[in-house]
Amino acid sequence: MEVNEKSVLLMLSGGKDSFLSACRLIESGHSLHMVTYDNGCGFKTDSARMVASRIIDRFGKDKAEFLGVKSITGTWRRFFPLIFNEKPSEIARKYGEITYSQFNCLSCRTTMYTYSITLCKQLGIKFIAEGAREVQAFVIELKEMIKHYEELLERHGIKLITPVYDLTCNWELKNELMESHFVPKTLEPQCILGFPLESPTPDPDVIDGTVKFYVDAMKDKVDSIIDCLCRKILDDKGELNG
Repeated sequence: MEVNEKSVLLMLSGGKDSFLSACRLIESGHSLHMVTYDNGCGFKTDSARMVASRIIDRFGKDKAEFLGVKSITGTWRRFFPLIFNEKPSEIARKYGEITYSQFNCLSCRTTMYTYSITLCKQLGIKFIAEGAREVQAFVIELKEMIKHYEELLERHGIKLITPVYDLTCNWELKNELMESHFVPKTLEPQCILGFPLESPTPDPDVIDGTVKFYVDAMKDKVDSIIDCLCRKILDDKGELNG
């Protein structure tokens, strides 16, 4: 696929949110490079290939391609020492009320962004998209954290697109997929470690603690990890080795 100013790297989870994101992006004139990430704790991660195939069959290979399922397990583990040997009292003292579930999601999603930035550098892409929705009640999908991911991408000359961020109604999501000529069902992969906060009013202390953990403990590590990943792009297919 020829890379142009309308090319977007879409982090395709295999669920309906990223599915509809793909439809909205293509129908608004973008071409997609879709990628799925496997953190080693997911169930049926490979089923995302079916969603990618449906998108390609519907819109054509000139509008969408699938880069495959990339393992991020090794890179994800680089963030574990920041918290795994800390006492809960020390974690709370340093960062506030971050929960184990939100740490898992924060470190995993941040790893996805590091890989995506590396792929964009390799392919000359200036946009990254994902299916984040504010109503999902994960800290990583709330405005408080999204702004930090936007800043991360901007440091590398990339902009973030969240096509379905303000979509609140699952019924409307399904209707829109049908309007794009899809049966609105997917065999969505499941991560056994991810768990949302209680909605519609997530605990603000947990939000603050999670964001503070990213800013104080993770932010400075991200660029060095990206540099490391860039050095490991060795084969002519542009796959990330390591």
